[in-house]
Amino acid sequence: MKSVFALPCMAAWLALAQAAAGQVYPDRPVRIVVPFPPGGSTDFSARILATHLPRALGQTIVVDNRGGAGGNIGAELVAKAAPDGYTLLVTAEGPITINPNLYTKLPYSLRDLTGIAQLIKYANVLVVNPSVRAGTVKELLALAKAQPGKLAYAHPGIGTNPHLSAELFKIKGGVELIGVSYKGGGPAMVGVIGNEAQVSFATAPSAIPHVKSGRLKALAVTTAARSTALPELPTISESGLPGYNVAGWVGLFAPARTSEKIIARLYEETAKVLQLPEVKDVVLGGGSETSSSPPRETNAIVRDETAMWAKVIKTAGVKVE
Repeated sequence: MKSVFALPCMAAWLALAQAAAGQVYPDRPVRIVVPFPPGGSTDFSARILATHLPRALGQTIVVDNRGGAGGNIGAELVAKAAPDGYTLLVTAEGPITINPNLYTKLPYSLRDLTGIAQLIKYANVLVVNPSVRAGTVKELLALAKAQPGKLAYAHPGIGTNPHLSAELFKIKGGVELIGVSYKGGGPAMVGVIGNEAQVSFATAPSAIPHVKSGRLKALAVTTAARSTALPELPTISESGLPGYNVAGWVGLFAPARTSEKIIARLYEETAKVLQLPEVKDVVLGGGSETSSSPPRETNAIVRDETAMWAKVIKTAGVKVE
């Protein structure tokens, strides 16, 4: 009789063990969606995770580039994915903090996503064509006020971080600059180098090579504190526009309702990756720095910047074409 009862007990134990094993995260490959084409800081950040996280998680990380609609297509895909930790989003701030204020009908909501970590952050750099007779922010403001509407700024598209950085500069500085839209950061830099436009608030990775070569003149960085990658440059805030603060960044997000245990595991392992000397060095070499802000802080950054860009977009009357 003892063996008869033992059989169902053993079967039940095995079933529980298998169920528990099935709950171990992750037990299959994890997909990271990048809402932009390959190349650039967002894709670069995702591939850092895809290289280093598998050792900690024991699973392959697949990078899935889903560009289009200013990042909305990829962001929507993750926002509507199952909240099981197997579909994640690595994105720049645009689809998270800017697009919700820019598009009247967005196919997802900020409530559909939750932050895991801020991965990297970088300053935009205020650069001018070498022919511009201004070596400081104050001199550029004075020049713009003396010649309203004569200076043009290049940007990589309506609603991008560099575009709105310039609009915030115009609002705070009380100056009139003419915006010229280009198809990407590279063409915008070419436009300033060729003097088609005289000013740009370029991302550090795109600006630094041209500043070092002397083809562009750097005046300041946009962040509240000086950039680790460009410590010799003052901030715009300390150079004549107190309170000016714009940072570019890339973050890791998951669908809302993903369990806190999975979020915590992903943050813990991601933070370890971002502390690796080889990772910090390659990120710094590209003009950025690692961040590893925890989930609560990442969500607070999103909340604060969304409110800031809402005011800028409304005041400047920015609209997507």
